[in-house]
Amino acid sequence: MKGIHLFRHFFKEHSYKYIVGIILLLIINGLFLLVPTWMGEAINTLYVGKDGIWNYVGLFIALGLVVTFLKYISRHMLLGSIRNFEFYLRRELFHHALRIPTSYYDEHGPGKVMALMTNDVTSLRVSLGLGVMLFVDAIFFGVIAFCILVQKMSLWLAVVTILPMPFIVVGMLQLSKRLRRCQKEAQSSYSDVTEYAQELFLGMAVIQAFNKEYRSWKRFTAVNKINYNNNLEVVKIDSLLTPLTYMAPFVCYALNMYVCGQAIIQGNLTVGEFVALNGYVMLVIGPIMAIGSLTAVLQKGMASLERMVDFFDLPQEEVQTDVQTLGLEDITIKHLDFTYPSSKEPILKDVTMHIPKGSFIGIVGGPGSGKSTLFKLLLDIQHAPKGCIYFGDMDIHEIPVSTLRRSIAYAPATPSLLSVSIRDNIQFGYSDENRHTLSIEEAAERAGLFRDLEERIEGARKDDSLGEGGSDVSGGQRQRISLARAFYKEAPYTLLDDAFSALDAHSLSHILETLRTHRNQTILCISQRLEALRDADCIYVFHEGRIIESGTHDELLAKEGMYHQLAMLQRRGEGHEE
Repeated sequence: MKGIHLFRHFFKEHSYKYIVGIILLLIINGLFLLVPTWMGEAINTLYVGKDGIWNYVGLFIALGLVVTFLKYISRHMLLGSIRNFEFYLRRELFHHALRIPTSYYDEHGPGKVMALMTNDVTSLRVSLGLGVMLFVDAIFFGVIAFCILVQKMSLWLAVVTILPMPFIVVGMLQLSKRLRRCQKEAQSSYSDVTEYAQELFLGMAVIQAFNKEYRSWKRFTAVNKINYNNNLEVVKIDSLLTPLTYMAPFVCYALNMYVCGQAIIQGNLTVGEFVALNGYVMLVIGPIMAIGSLTAVLQKGMASLERMVDFFDLPQEEVQTDVQTLGLEDITIKHLDFTYPSSKEPILKDVTMHIPKGSFIGIVGGPGSGKSTLFKLLLDIQHAPKGCIYFGDMDIHEIPVSTLRRSIAYAPATPSLLSVSIRDNIQFGYSDENRHTLSIEEAAERAGLFRDLEERIEGARKDDSLGEGGSDVSGGQRQRISLARAFYKEAPYTLLDDAFSALDAHSLSHILETLRTHRNQTILCISQRLEALRDADCIYVFHEGRIIESGTHDELLAKEGMYHQLAMLQRRGEGHEE
């Protein structure tokens, strides 16, 4: 059965609670079967006289107390175990989300995962809790109460009484198939709404700065309209299921009134027996009334389960617990071609580079020229073809992912900061057990953080946690915290992806001096600020996915090619600013 592996932990750890809860539910249902009989006997007692009526009053009170106690235990065991399963599912979804390739997020964004962990997990939890309870009631009362009707009346009269039910059930099952498909589409559109809303809220400052509130509202309205229409289809089907279920009790009840009424007229049935039989009919058709809700709940749960199974089927990267570090070796890139799965045109074309160990390599080029893609391939975030990238004599495909990424420090153009202290952001999950020789203070000093963030690094402030995404520090400070994180890792290879774009001249000069004096690692630096690459051992110029120039700063200026043009444009801009 598809998705059964998701329930293994649940069956292993909590199945006994779930089963006990269902057994108690069956016992409670069995006790409810006494109600119509006692009610009929009580009415017959009143019919002939009041003697003994208090005995039935006591029985009903005792039954109410017992059922209340058993229902409490049953729901605690049944729904409590489902809450444990809900916790397990969210934990496993998050665990899997950390290990799937980042290309998934490039294509789908975070909205789908967030919807899985909220809306879909809740739908599945309700299906396994409320849905199973309704299902057990429907089966139990449908079978047992029908057998009692056959015993009390006759097979023919019992069949006539509940004759409409099979047709109504078939109609509900047909509608439920369509409901499942529509529910899956609705949950998918909910993911789109979640993702777009997150994008809007993260960019709220830019939206307001450009007076784009109305345009953003219109775009969100369009996305939300799709979600509205998909959910409206679900509601339409659900609104057909509900009245369809209510047809059963009225039609069946009318047939029972006629059949039993004729029996009373003929003297074959007492008033008390008539009330009892009506009670059993209600026990049969009561769960049928709930089948509409049951169908909607189960179909939503099945749609959510399918989405989770599809997500868990995504391949995940192997994460090692005992992670080694690569030695410092030359990096060789041979005739590298790369195309994104969602793209038709290659982003890198015949890229060949030789990066000696311990060198400082600069990379420049326009937007979309393939610079950041090269870094993603070196980090194995995107997978390079075999035989194209080597660390020493080892093909990148022969290196475990954890070892490769442990050996590379990475500072992206847009830093990802957590809402914790600056020290925790620099440490980023590493501890002293990782055998670092560089302290947090040394990493912060190399990144020039003590100049304006000393109090927050030392923890002088009681509440030294950063705002969401580092919202309470400047862009340059965010980049320097990201650089300090890369320095603290002290890996043999460092990738700086336009990590100087927001730095002031003083901070840039300090960090460049730091990079010059610590040359026990290989540094690859993408930068649009050419002064940062002035002392690079070699600079590669990318254009439309190809390397069109390479050499030192002075050599490239002498060629008067693209690099020379970029340098002249920057000098004019600096002169204009002065």
